[in-house]
Amino acid sequence: MSDTTRSDMRPADQLYAGIQLTRPLLRNITARVEHDLQGTGITVGQRAILEVLLALDHATAPQITAHLDVTRQFVGRELKSLVAEGKLETEENPAHRASKFYRLTSPSRAQILSIRRREMQEIDAFAQGFTEEEIRGFYKILTALNAAFSETPKEKQ
Repeated sequence: MSDTTRSDMRPADQLYAGIQLTRPLLRNITARVEHDLQGTGITVGQRAILEVLLALDHATAPQITAHLDVTRQFVGRELKSLVAEGKLETEENPAHRASKFYRLTSPSRAQILSIRRREMQEIDAFAQGFTEEEIRGFYKILTALNAAFSETPKEKQ
């Protein structure tokens, strides 16, 4: 890929080049997370659900699905597996009998906290190479791109 920091590139061209980097970036991140999870008994998909429940304390399958912006089927498979492995417990949802709440067990809470602590040490070290302004800009652009590309364009009439 060409140097995307050249001053003669228009901002739109630099943005496009950056967008093209997201596919290999996501592949590389997933491979790294898989590698770092070896020996934990947790998959990348399970890790995502455990992290959501760490943040939300407890949630229903539809809430987890919306938070991760993934399919219901994926969340359902992962929740079933995590409950079977004793990593999650369920509790009744007084607002909706068919939609239970999922909550981390104490051991799985400790495990995801340990995983996050290790990851954050690496991210903290990596972040030292950038200014706070650059990191805020990175977050702002990714958030806007995600919102823009998550909307399906309406057909022209």
